[in-house]
Amino acid sequence: NSRGAADMGLLPDLGPGYQPLASPGLSLEEMLAAPDLEALWVVGANPLKDGRAAPGQAFLVVQDLFLTETACQAHVVLPAASAYEKTGTITNVCGQLQRLRPAVSLSGPKADLEIFALLAHALGLDLGPATPEAVLREIATEVPGYDVAAAAAVLGGAEQVGPFPGAACSRRGKVVSQRDTLFSSGTLGRYAEILNSVREAPGGLYRG
Repeated sequence: NSRGAADMGLLPDLGPGYQPLASPGLSLEEMLAAPDLEALWVVGANPLKDGRAAPGQAFLVVQDLFLTETACQAHVVLPAASAYEKTGTITNVCGQLQRLRPAVSLSGPKADLEIFALLAHALGLDLGPATPEAVLREIATEVPGYDVAAAAAVLGGAEQVGPFPGAACSRRGKVVSQRDTLFSSGTLGRYAEILNSVREAPGGLYRG
């Protein structure tokens, strides 16, 4: 689920709250093809899972739960905690803000926020208070559609976010092969034996 990441502006042509950018950035394909790319920091994604080579001479850092195809080509791998090992919030696919609570204790990997803060400190940068509560307060202030009361989420419920004024879709009319996406999206589900044992009828398509 990347709904929350998109809401935060992790799109090349749309900022927080899906506001159009005056100077769009590069798409994934454009970054991988850029001859002058010096470094690539991949967080919770696997862009090289189709077997393609890492981009040029770029220094590749991967921050993930598993040793994915992309992580296998990385110069540095940063072990990250799963959603069940950290505190914070998540936006589900229905657009609801929900609270995360650790079900198990960390045994080595660090939460993404802690990794960001540690690397920023090593680079001499100050990101401010690196706590889930501080981040949520900043999101409510800076991201259109997230200025909602977070009490329900903090207490374990859910709080609807949006709608986003002037929201735009960066890509339309894309046809995607359904294949096994009903039971596994091809990310974390790839590591679940039970999900991988369930097969769908081939040939189905859905239109995005």
